[in-house]
Amino acid sequence: MGFKRKKSLTKESFSAIKMEKNEVYDYLAKVYLDKQPSLTARPIEKKQPSSFRKYALFLILPIIALPLLYLFLRHPLRQHTPKGRSLQLDLGNELIKIRYDFTASDIKKEGYAIALADLNARGFKELEFKARRCKDFGVMHLRVALENNFRENAARYVNVDSKWRRYKIKLSDFKEITAWDNLKEISFIIEEWNVADKDDCLYIDELSFTK
Repeated sequence: MGFKRKKSLTKESFSAIKMEKNEVYDYLAKVYLDKQPSLTARPIEKKQPSSFRKYALFLILPIIALPLLYLFLRHPLRQHTPKGRSLQLDLGNELIKIRYDFTASDIKKEGYAIALADLNARGFKELEFKARRCKDFGVMHLRVALENNFRENAARYVNVDSKWRRYKIKLSDFKEITAWDNLKEISFIIEEWNVADKDDCLYIDELSFTK
């Protein structure tokens, strides 16, 4: 029987095989690396607004702001108008009493003022109150004055006698007052030249604004 001999590898053939293995390794390494995600982060590019958009925004803002500014100046924030048919002012438990004596001094006026603390009288039509003099004779022309926070003043006169009577003054008669949402004060004034009796007194009660 003959024996088959194994062929011995020459130096050249061994080198060829080694090179083929190296090429295979290189190929596998390349395939592996190609499948891995890139570790290098690319900077995110921010889109800059175009000059047209900047210009349009520059034009739109004044268009929106100007009407709002006009509305604010034309109709500023106001107090809420009280509801109901009347707004009764709290005068306390006692009547308002104005005592005057123009015979004993140089004083020519006596009065009583009520702070209204920015009272909102918008929507009301009349000022009402009850009043009477102490003495039974003579004539009294009582001055009723209103003032708001804009220093607008207006006054009207009513004739008061010795009997309790209800007096109504239309707010529209206080023509000098244009803003009724911030009334500052109401005053009742007795003037020396508008009374027949220079020594008398006056009572006032049930003061209110009515619709």
